[in-house]
Amino acid sequence: MLGARNRWSATGRLVGAVLAVGLFATACGSSSTSSTASSAAVAVSSAASAAGSKVSEAASSVASAASSKVSSAASAVSSAVAGATGPAVVGTTTGTLGTFLVDGKGMTLYMYVPDTAGVSTCYDKCAAAWPPLLTSGAPTASGSADKSKLSTSARTDGSTMVNYGAWPLYYFAKDKAPGDTTGQGVQDVWYVVGVDGQPIKTPAS
Repeated sequence: MLGARNRWSATGRLVGAVLAVGLFATACGSSSTSSTASSAAVAVSSAASAAGSKVSEAASSVASAASSKVSSAASAVSSAVAGATGPAVVGTTTGTLGTFLVDGKGMTLYMYVPDTAGVSTCYDKCAAAWPPLLTSGAPTASGSADKSKLSTSARTDGSTMVNYGAWPLYYFAKDKAPGDTTGQGVQDVWYVVGVDGQPIKTPAS
């Protein structure tokens, strides 16, 4: 009788031990699964962050390149205009349109058909797109330009612009480099100017 009780007691202890081991294993398994899930979440988050960073860098690079091109295009004319704060220089260059007027840095100069008697009619938005060739002293000629055709006229803001023959002279804001003639024939009123002081109306190639 006593031996039977001892056997049942031993069996109970064995079952209890087995259950304890099972519970421990289950707990460990749960912890391992949680750890794996946590690691996966960190990996996904890291990958997303890296992808986001690359997209951001690419967008920043494209924006920077676009900004640089716009800035370069704008600076070509603005630099030329800034250079005209002293005595302006009117010279010439030769290209597909023939020989026409440029400033001292080679930027193309244009005339505007509505201007008459040497008086500029290009202001506000017009002047933003077609900046006048300004001077703070008597303009000088170079190349094949005829010095006798140079004169000046006053603008409404008090600045002084350069005329060649009967025409006040302008830049075109979209010209990016010396010799560019992207303003040729625009709206059939803007043309480069020949050495003789007359507009050259040959279409731009």
